[in-house]
Amino acid sequence: MVRFIQTSDWQIGMKGGGLGEAGPIVREIRIESIHNILKSAQHEKVDFVLLCGDIFEHNMISQEEVIKVVTIFNKYSEIPLYLLPGNHDILGADCVYNREIFKRVNNLTVLRTSNPVEVPGATLYPCPVLSKFTKQDYTETIPVVRAVDGIHIAVAHGSLLGKFPVANWEDIELPIESSCVDRTGIDYLALGHWHIHRTFEDSNGIARIAYSGTHEQTNYDEDKAGQCLLVKIDAKGDVPKIEPIKTGQLTWASKEFEMKDSSSLMELNNYFESINGIDMVRLILHGELPLEDKKEFDNILEFQTTKHKNFREKSESLNFTMPPELESPVDFGDPTLNQTEIRLKQLLANEIDQRKRRIIVEALTHLQRFGKDVEV
Repeated sequence: MVRFIQTSDWQIGMKGGGLGEAGPIVREIRIESIHNILKSAQHEKVDFVLLCGDIFEHNMISQEEVIKVVTIFNKYSEIPLYLLPGNHDILGADCVYNREIFKRVNNLTVLRTSNPVEVPGATLYPCPVLSKFTKQDYTETIPVVRAVDGIHIAVAHGSLLGKFPVANWEDIELPIESSCVDRTGIDYLALGHWHIHRTFEDSNGIARIAYSGTHEQTNYDEDKAGQCLLVKIDAKGDVPKIEPIKTGQLTWASKEFEMKDSSSLMELNNYFESINGIDMVRLILHGELPLEDKKEFDNILEFQTTKHKNFREKSESLNFTMPPELESPVDFGDPTLNQTEIRLKQLLANEIDQRKRRIIVEALTHLQRFGKDVEV
């Protein structure tokens, strides 16, 4: 029997550039969440932890961040760690795992070759990535072990052919044939590279292939991320028991919202009440909203920036409309302001580009908000 934790794609050091001010927070949390993986390993009393590539974002990662990761490894020194470099932390002269500090981590084994490795309860067959842009399937190095006693586990990093939506599979990098399980007779294929958790069946309908996904969600589209896998195999040929374990700390929500009229502001407020406490929020807005509601709309969104670690709002497709009562010119008591308003309304009536319309509406909003307070 063998019990192990499978994890991958930590990508420690990732920029998170699209997250704005929350980028540094996300980077630190990705390091903190490593504790959740190794605490799970302790709690489940596993035989080892299998790290399936892309633990670091690149090989030029700062030594400061390397030290943070190694410090965590040392806190769980009783747990054997088997690490397969991926395409981000690829093997080579500048590989991050060539640094002296990793040679001193007693519980860490870096899987640098395709030679079988005896681990507690099983035999590992590593398939290290040797080129980022290869069309070679590195699982071809796995020998046929159908008639060999013991539990046999392969670990690789790449894309399982035909299982993910891509434009052209002929151009895929790091390809992996799903038939390798049937070809070799291995009990389980642990994969890294894709950030969401997925399992795949062999020709007998048994799930023997799995991606753990990243331990901490990276963006709003990764709805099956933020976990590791507990894998149990009782004996050679038995069905693997694959159990996801939550490791992510951040919570994410994304909503596409259509604005129709002033009542939409109440619906928007109700939605925000329902996601109170969510860390990372993305709101995509379209439709129409009366111009007189823009101030309240802006206030609602501004307040939300104070309630989440990251609040992203995309409203390029939202159109602000002029209410009928404002179609006629407003007398500000100043000829220049009156003419400015007339000209802005003419520009708005003739403009079809939503982004330019928003700029004109913004100018009108400021004019109407402050123009009446001008002393003549």
